[in-house]
Amino acid sequence: MTTLSKMIDRVGEWRVLAIIAAIVFIVQLIVIPAPNFYGEPYLVAKNIIAGKGFVFTYPITQVGGLTCFITPLYTWIATAILYLGLTERGLQIWNLLVLMASWFVVYSIFRSLVSRSVGVLLFTALAFYGPLWILSYSLEPNSLNILLIVLTIACLYKLSQAATRSRWIQLGILIGIQMLVRPDILIGISLFAIWLLWTERKQWLTYAKGLIAAFAIALLIVSPWTIRNYVAFHRFVLVSANAGMNLYVGNNWVATGEFSEEPPTTESRAEFATIQEFSKTHDQIEIDNYRLQLAKEWMIAHPMDVIVLDLKKIQYHWFGRPIMGEEFHYKYQALASAFKVATVLMIGLGFFALFQLPDKKLRSLLLVLFAYSTVVSTIFFVQSRHRLIKVDPFLVPLAVIGMANIVSYVKARRISSLATDSHSTAISQA
Repeated sequence: MTTLSKMIDRVGEWRVLAIIAAIVFIVQLIVIPAPNFYGEPYLVAKNIIAGKGFVFTYPITQVGGLTCFITPLYTWIATAILYLGLTERGLQIWNLLVLMASWFVVYSIFRSLVSRSVGVLLFTALAFYGPLWILSYSLEPNSLNILLIVLTIACLYKLSQAATRSRWIQLGILIGIQMLVRPDILIGISLFAIWLLWTERKQWLTYAKGLIAAFAIALLIVSPWTIRNYVAFHRFVLVSANAGMNLYVGNNWVATGEFSEEPPTTESRAEFATIQEFSKTHDQIEIDNYRLQLAKEWMIAHPMDVIVLDLKKIQYHWFGRPIMGEEFHYKYQALASAFKVATVLMIGLGFFALFQLPDKKLRSLLLVLFAYSTVVSTIFFVQSRHRLIKVDPFLVPLAVIGMANIVSYVKARRISSLATDSHSTAISQA
């Protein structure tokens, strides 16, 4: 630590971070693979470039058409990058740059709570955290989602310290943008709102007004897309119509807690045939609503199965699942195995550090964030990105802080032991 501290004094704290970020970015570019996972927003962007419009082939029906199944923001970003001729590689590089921005935000959150040396170490660990690279290499809004999440946590943390008008506006903008990327933020903001009102219960009325204003700003940002959905489909769809599909995947006769399914049963075959028949005469929104209703009916009729499945989802969410999904494609299986092993150590060190944080507000806020990520997986189904996006950008730095705390404790004990031995020796010699 002494050597690192001297280097920081000589070079400068932010210059050291910039050098680390530059080195990591160069390494990322050297090892960047060809895209092996093409997310739905990218596929819609390709259709837009081809002059087909905002269309997508809906799952189950396999019929292409105008869609509100996909959220629009990352689609527009991908469309702009592809239209400029930057190709899929350009989109990957954009993802990496957005991921880099998130490292600095996370660093700023923890910086006041740790020494400069530990701060640089946690920044370095986060920058070299390979699983987040893999998420960024796929043509999906994962990096953007990470940046928006860490910015939201930073904003909420500042709001808990001082509720200014500009911070409420920032929160509203962040919520609105996230709704246009991944609408599960609606679950998150509900939990964060409860956290703010409880944490600042002596000023609950002020914070309640601020939350209402922030949510109004978010709705204002989303409203053009909501209006577009109503004009196109003559139904109210706030952002996207895919909650039914996601809920059904995680809650049905052969659900496993992730995207894969158990061998089909008589009931599951009959239900699938019913969905197929229904899809022939109904549009995407109606099909999604139908699947939502089927999932609800199954959950109500099989409460014990739901409990067992939910417990399995929580386990998968935190400690990895049998099929790691496209985020860890076949060529990354060795990394996926190492990730599962490292996860246990990271969780242990991370939670050890979390409960040692001197700021109770930040501690409780991160616990709410972790609960939010777990709830999303439990309600729907487990994907690797659910934890990687919402938890790991904070769990990695916490693990470094935990390790640093352990090292400091061991050093302190050793110094104390040496001092005691020296004192005993001096007494015996006297």
